[in-house]
Amino acid sequence: MPRADLRDLLRIARRERGLPLIMGVINMTPDSFSGDGLLSGNGSLLDHALRLIDSGAQILDIGAESTRPGSRPISLEEERSRLFPVLEVLAQIPVPLSIDTRRPEIFREAIPFGASLINDVGGLKDPGFIAILQEHPEVMAVVMHMKGTTETMQHAPFYKDVMAEVQNFFTERASSLGQSGVGSDRLIFDPGLGFGKTVDHNFSLLRHMDTFLVNGPLLIAPSRKRFLDDPARPVPPGERDIPTAAVMAWCTLHDVAIFRTHRPDIAFQIRRVLRSIEGGSGA
Repeated sequence: MPRADLRDLLRIARRERGLPLIMGVINMTPDSFSGDGLLSGNGSLLDHALRLIDSGAQILDIGAESTRPGSRPISLEEERSRLFPVLEVLAQIPVPLSIDTRRPEIFREAIPFGASLINDVGGLKDPGFIAILQEHPEVMAVVMHMKGTTETMQHAPFYKDVMAEVQNFFTERASSLGQSGVGSDRLIFDPGLGFGKTVDHNFSLLRHMDTFLVNGPLLIAPSRKRFLDDPARPVPPGERDIPTAAVMAWCTLHDVAIFRTHRPDIAFQIRRVLRSIEGGSGA
């Protein structure tokens, strides 16, 4: 079965009022903050991926290295050993594959398995990613903002103006990539919720995220993150699906292009109902 083209999905969804597209998460890590890492066995992995798709996922984002606050990089070989057995199992699924990696060599090796979206928390600063985009015009990429590194990003992050700093980052990266021959029509922008931001920073970015639409399609990834907790009653990540759903509703009403979530089923129903109220299909 041929794999769907992400640009076609975005174009059709925008025309038919079917945004945001729903990105389901597959974490192949032992230390995923959300507690869903390292699925066991090829059969269970394929079943999990098919459940995500059946419940509404239109893109799958696969990561083999944790980027949770305080995490340290793993070796190239360890990332390979976690990721590529997954890609082999998922070779025949019909949805676009996003690869959550900081290493261009990992993404390059994933292209023959159908990978078509680079999801690099480093903001595409590595020249290796630029080379891939130059050589493979079918590949798209996420430009994500992060302050610091995964090891340091939550050590008292400070901004004079978080909105201005994130927008300046997007402008600089889009300009730099454009000068390298990578058009803005291949870029998706992610303000990086939880990546070097306080609770107030995250909610400010969500409150005013419309201002980022001038750059291009917007990806929002709040799923199960700590900033969604009630400070008086913190809960484990798996119990944050309801506040995540509130963000999905906000995103649906504010023209977000892609919503990354551990629960595509909830996201699908929110989009369906809100688009039905508006008079669109939403499915």
